[in-house]
Amino acid sequence: MQNEILKNAGEQIGSNAKFSLLRETGRLKDKTASTADDVVGFDYLVSDGSTCYAFYAANPPLEGLTKPTQTTCPVGIAVFDDYKIDYKEAVNIFHTGNWGSEFTAISISKPLTPEVTDPLWRIMSSMGTEVVINANTGEVEQPGK
Repeated sequence: MQNEILKNAGEQIGSNAKFSLLRETGRLKDKTASTADDVVGFDYLVSDGSTCYAFYAANPPLEGLTKPTQTTCPVGIAVFDDYKIDYKEAVNIFHTGNWGSEFTAISISKPLTPEVTDPLWRIMSSMGTEVVINANTGEVEQPGK
């Protein structure tokens, strides 16, 4: 689904450019969420290699994609093209720990540091703990380390 979203976004700006991800930030139904169904869509930040764009895409069963708009490229995050653990699985992994039953934010990005080789899901628990999950292995970094 993610590749289809990126393709549709490229078509909307009248370009056959291939977008790479920089960040996806979830939008929640309410201030706190307890399940993946509470994530109604994602704000995407993407790059075509020289220009960055931002847009929103709703999660099913909702439909919709806003037109990508050019934006300033951020510093400190790397582009990535794919990952294995989707947000639904990341939320399930979040629930395996003792970080609370609800979360207030969810996002994925890849820090621009040599020691980080995979994108990372970051889920902020309602208790204020940031849980970091490797988006390819599902491994959880110990909060606070």
